[in-house]
Formats: sequence, structure tokens, C-alpha cells
Amino acid sequence: MKNKLIILAIVAILFFFSVFISDNLNSTKINRIHQHLISQQPIEKIDLSTINADIYGIMTITKENFTTHLPIVEITTNNQIIPGSNSIPTNEYITADFKVYDNQEQYNNFNNEPNISTHAQIRYRGNSSLEFEKKGLRIKLVDEKGNDDNHKLLGMNSDNDYVLHGPYLDKTLIRNYIGYNITGEIMEYSPNVRFCEIFIDGKYQGLYLLVETVKVNQNRVNITKLKNNSIATSYMLEINKKDELKNNELYLNNFTAYTQINPKNYFIQYPTTEKINNQIIDYIEEDLSEFEKRLYSYDYDSDTFGYYKDIDIDSFVNYTVINEFFLNYDAGSNSTIIYKDITGKYKLVFWDMNNIFDNYFVALLDDNTFYLNNKPWFEMLFKDEYFTDLVIEKYKSLRETYLNEDYLNNYIDDVVNYLGPAIYRNYVRWGDSFTDEKNLLIPIERNIHSYNEAIMQLKNAIKIRGEFLDNHIETIKQFSHESKVKNYNP
Repeated sequence: MKNKLIILAIVAILFFFSVFISDNLNSTKINRIHQHLISQQPIEKIDLSTINADIYGIMTITKENFTTHLPIVEITTNNQIIPGSNSIPTNEYITADFKVYDNQEQYNNFNNEPNISTHAQIRYRGNSSLEFEKKGLRIKLVDEKGNDDNHKLLGMNSDNDYVLHGPYLDKTLIRNYIGYNITGEIMEYSPNVRFCEIFIDGKYQGLYLLVETVKVNQNRVNITKLKNNSIATSYMLEINKKDELKNNELYLNNFTAYTQINPKNYFIQYPTTEKINNQIIDYIEEDLSEFEKRLYSYDYDSDTFGYYKDIDIDSFVNYTVINEFFLNYDAGSNSTIIYKDITGKYKLVFWDMNNIFDNYFVALLDDNTFYLNNKPWFEMLFKDEYFTDLVIEKYKSLRETYLNEDYLNNYIDDVVNYLGPAIYRNYVRWGDSFTDEKNLLIPIERNIHSYNEAIMQLKNAIKIRGEFLDNHIETIKQFSHESKVKNYNP
């Protein structure tokens, strides 16, 4: 009897811990905040059919007459020119006054006291987006002495490093918001985001999205930090076009770079410049190259020598499914962030999704093809039947939940209804972007001329892409079929 009681007690303890661990493993999903779902104010209904070029400048939006259900960010440059103007990229910053008005239980206006009043180092950011009249901003919060000044901006985790994304080409204004939040429900980490409205030097600048930058800390990319006097390290890399303004020594000469398998450039984001040295750079370069050599070898799918021990399979499968569904053409070659804990495997972070669902201005994408199978690393992963089977299985699973067409359409409608009058105000400021003169899509027939048309285009892109993948996802097995990969399997 005594032994039975002991066994029952052990079982009860194990059950308690299994529930506790399960709850905590799922806590990141539970704590993902979708801003439009936590609104506490009644929101004015807006006739979206009126939002087009005709409302441009229809009224003057001033600080004195401004009220919003969204947070307000106010930046005062004190007559300084923000670096990065006139399509000239720069890493220089100016220091500006930075205020946030975020009274969640009531409407925000400038009669209220700001919740946060500090300083910020700011500059314009982007590549092609620097050509847009409405520009994105890089924000680093600092105190009066120029030291980092962490704050919980708009309810996000305390930090000092953010991006203010100003949607301009994306006429729906919501692609990045949808992209980061949906991936945040699936991936280990995806940047948190919040809508806000911006004033710079007293002038209304429209609707923006505050975005966490991808950086190493416990609330973002949580990997083991570099220890003093250590060479072996965790690291985070960005694959992108080479930026001449960045430290050239932090670009790697890794295997896929010097063999020209991947003409893109791998830039070390972590360890940061103040912590890195040539020995650490050599370590990262060698560690990455050793993996790439295995991936591009005859043993790429070997249990002993292949890629399995180097990458987090779930991370790469999820990344593949989401990007293929989102039609995120840049994935795998531009705006691609990879990280590896010193005790773990390679994982991926999503970044820069304002062009998803066929919003690339330079060309119309083909809805009826796959893209990642031709990208570095992924071209080899797609040769492995195990990987393609997992992609098919994951796609079918996510198609029932976060990638379900009805779910996404309802999500879009809810976000649009939440933003309501902020959309109208944004196009009072930027409504001329609906005109052919300032529309930027190529060919010109793709240009959007009203907000309703923009939402219809987004929903239609989701529908068409979903139908293609539903009917053809199984065909990715062609990439891993023996007839296709026999040269890699001697």
C-alpha cells in the first residue's frame, strides 16, 4: 500500500510538471499581442469607399485639432535635417526630442501629458523606400547624455531600438502588421508591432507602424551572449545587398560567397562591433562555411554528415511555408536574418514584409510558381525528400489555421475597422499617392487608385496564391525526386 501511494504521488508530481511545462512552452503564443484585438475605445466608422486621391488635403490636420484612438509619437528635430533625405542612405543620426502619448483608456491628443518624454537618435532608413515621400525612420532612444534609454514603447518589452515603418507603396497600410503578427504566432520570434500616428516638427505625417528591430536580447533573439575572452560565440547574420556604409570587415567571405553560389553578402549583426575582433570573425566564417560545405556536398542528406545536425528543421520548414504563401520574393536572399546559438542550430527571423502578396513595385510576380527552391541553402534543402514532405505537411496544417483564407480575410477586415479614421487621415496627408503620377507599380496597370481597391487586391492575391498551393503543394516532391537529385546521390 505504501509503495502504491509513493507511485501515485510521483505520477501526480509528474503530471503537475508536465502541465506547468506545457503552459510555459505555449506562453509565447499566448502573450503575442495583436493591437487591434485589445482596443478599449469605441472607434468611428469610416466609409472606406471615399478614400482615394480626392481626399488629399481636404482638411488641415494640426496638433490643435488632432484626436486619435491610436498612440501618438511626436518627434521634434529643432530645425535639424534628418539624415537619409533625398534618397541618400546614411548611418549618421541626429538627436531629437521624442514623446509618446498612449492613454489606452481614452482618446489621445496633445492636451494630455505624454507618457514618455525622452530623446532619440533618428535617421531615415530603407533602400528603394528612401525614394518614397513618406519615409521610414530608425529610432534609438537615448537620455540627455546620449546613453541608451530603455522604455516600454506602446506596451512592448522595454528597449531602446526601434523602426518606424511608414507604409507608402502598400496602399492597404497593413501588410507588415499582418506579416509580423501571423509569423509571430508560428515562429520562435517575430518582431512585435504597434500602429501609431506621427507628428514631426509639428506636422502630421500619417499612419506608421512601430516595429522592434531584430537584435540579440532576452526579449527578441534570445541566444547566449558572447563571454569575455571567448572566440567561440553565438551569432546572428543578415543576408542582403552589400551596404557600402557598413563596416566592410563584418562581411563574411564564407563558402557560398567565395564560390559564388550566393552572390549576396552575409553581414555580422551579432556580436556587435564593440565586442567583435578578427578572431571571432574568423570563427564565425569558418563555422558557417563548414555547414555550407556539408549542405552542398554529396552527404547533404546523410544522417551522419548532412545538414540535419546544423539547422532547426521546424524553423526552416515554417519559414518556407509562410514565405511561399505570402509570396515574399526576397526571402532567402534579401532581408534574411539567420542566427545560431553556440549550443544550438541555425534558425530564421522574418524581416521586411511590406511587399508580401504581390506588392513588389518593379514587377508582377508569378502566382503559379515556387520561389525558395531556387534560393541559396533552400535549393539544397528542397533536394531532400524528408524536408519537402515536412513542408507539405506543415502547409496543410497551417492552411487550416493561420493561413486559412477566411481567417486572413476576417483578420484584414478587423484591422481595417480598427484603424478606421486613421486610414482616412493618412490619405488626407498622402492621398496623392493614389494618382498615376505618384503611383509606383510596374506596369502602370497594376496601380491602385482607392483604398477599397487596395484591400480587394490584397484579398485576391491571398485567394489566388492559396488556390495554387492547395492544388500544387504536392508537386514540390519533384525537387527531391531521385531523377532530379541523382547527381547529388552517387
